[in-house]
Amino acid sequence: MSRCSYLVLMGMLAALPLRAASLYDQSIARVLADRYDSRDVSYLLVDSNTRRVIASRWDDMAEPVPVGSLVKPFIALAYGQKHNFRYPAYFCRGSADGCWLSRGHGQVDISAAIAYSCNAYFLNLASRLDPEDLDPIARGYGLSWGRAPLDAAEMIGLGEAWRVAPAELIRAYLFLAAAPPPAGAAKLLSGMALCARSGTAEAVDRHLHGLAALAKTGTAPCVHQHRAPGDGYVLMLYPADQPRLAMLVRVHGVPGARAAEVGGRMLNTVVNGH
Repeated sequence: MSRCSYLVLMGMLAALPLRAASLYDQSIARVLADRYDSRDVSYLLVDSNTRRVIASRWDDMAEPVPVGSLVKPFIALAYGQKHNFRYPAYFCRGSADGCWLSRGHGQVDISAAIAYSCNAYFLNLASRLDPEDLDPIARGYGLSWGRAPLDAAEMIGLGEAWRVAPAELIRAYLFLAAAPPPAGAAKLLSGMALCARSGTAEAVDRHLHGLAALAKTGTAPCVHQHRAPGDGYVLMLYPADQPRLAMLVRVHGVPGARAAEVGGRMLNTVVNGH
C-alpha cells in the first residue's frame, strides 16, 4: 500500500462510525506487516480504551519472557508504597555501582532514573526491598512473577529470573498511565515522557516529528531459537497526555535504544502514516 493510499484510507475511516473500527485495525495491521516483515521484529499494538489488539506479530503473547528494564517502574512503585512515594536522589558512578553506562549518570532522581534506565539507581531502590514487597504491586498491576525469591539485580530486570507475558506488560503500563494516575505514578510517567524525548528512547519522539509519547526501553536475555547476546524492547504509549495506543516492540539481537529506533518508526507509521 502506498503512503498516498494509506492516508486516503485513514481520512475515510476517520469519517466513519465506530462500527468501522475493525476495518481500521485491519488496515493498520496490514501496513505494519508489509513494512516490518523481518522475523527479528515482534510487536503488539493495543487500543488503550478498549484493550482491543489492533495488530500483532508475537509467537505467544501469553508466554512470559524476560523484559529487562521494563519492570523498573513497578519496582519503583513497590519502593514508593513502602516509603510514602518519596523517592531518593542518588549519584550514579557507573560501572562501580553496577550501571550499564560505564561513566555513570551522575546525580539522578526517580524521573531521570526512569528516562535513562539507571541500573545503579534501581539497584539502590531494590536493595531496600524484601521480595514480598513486590507482591502487592505485581498482583495489583497483573504482573506474573511466580513469587520466587529475587535478588536486587533480578528485581530490576537483570538476568531472566523475572519473566512477564507481553499482554500482561501492556495492561500493566496502561493501568500505570490511567487517568487519574494511580498513587505514585506521576513521577514515573514524567520519567517516561523524558525517556521518549531525550532518554534511552529519544528516537520515539524524534520519529513522531514533534508529537509526544511515553516510553520505556529494556534489554533482556534472548529467548529466540537462534540466540543473540540480548534482545531490545521498547514500550510506547501515545499520546503522552492521554494515551489511546499502547505498543510493545521487541527487536532480536539489539539493545533497547536500538529497539526504540524501530519502535519509533513503527509508531510513526501508525500515527502519521509515514
